[in-house]
Amino acid sequence: MRKTVCVAALLLTPALALAQAKAPNAPTVTVTAQGSFKTAPDTAVVSMEVTGQSADLKTAYAQAQSQAAEVRMLLRQQGFRPDEAHWSGFQVQPNVDYKTHQVTSYTVRNDLELKLTDFARIGSLLNAATGKGLNALRNVSFELAHPEKAKAAAIADGFAKARGEAAALARAAGVALAGLQSVTVDTSGGFVRPMPRFTAMAAEAVPAPTEQFTPQEITVTANITAVFNLGH
Repeated sequence: MRKTVCVAALLLTPALALAQAKAPNAPTVTVTAQGSFKTAPDTAVVSMEVTGQSADLKTAYAQAQSQAAEVRMLLRQQGFRPDEAHWSGFQVQPNVDYKTHQVTSYTVRNDLELKLTDFARIGSLLNAATGKGLNALRNVSFELAHPEKAKAAAIADGFAKARGEAAALARAAGVALAGLQSVTVDTSGGFVRPMPRFTAMAAEAVPAPTEQFTPQEITVTANITAVFNLGH
């Protein structure tokens, strides 16, 4: 009989511990805030593309190769090293007539991305390209080479706002703001929208500046959702 009582006591012990674990949760407050950080971009990204299109694949490929050779020569003349130009490689796309389901032509494309930190070189490059009648230029965008510091600053700004809002709510409720329970962060930004596509025709109407490009400031944002515990 004594052994039976001991077993029953052991069976009851976990149930008691579970009941204690299910104590009411401490009150919390959830707040959201957006932090931001503005800074000047330090890198320009010039995007180009060369294309060739023909009913004959070899002809389309030769057209794209010829344009790529012109762009490479232009970049050399502007003082850019070959390793500064990042090509995607030639890609072939068949153009299909969906009524007949027949291939009517081929488009061969190769994309180029050129990054530079001296913005004064942008205008000279654009003018030289349009002066040669090249329509390879797509757009120019601006970014941060290392956006981590800007993101950290935006997060710090957002968290400070979130904590301030939580503290204000706690004071209004007559309770103390305790520790942080959880936080989620979503950052965005770090680049400036690309400038419009450049063409030789557009350049005749409005020549590209030959001096310094002055891009807009980059704004990095951080959306913070924080849950704080409330005391008594």
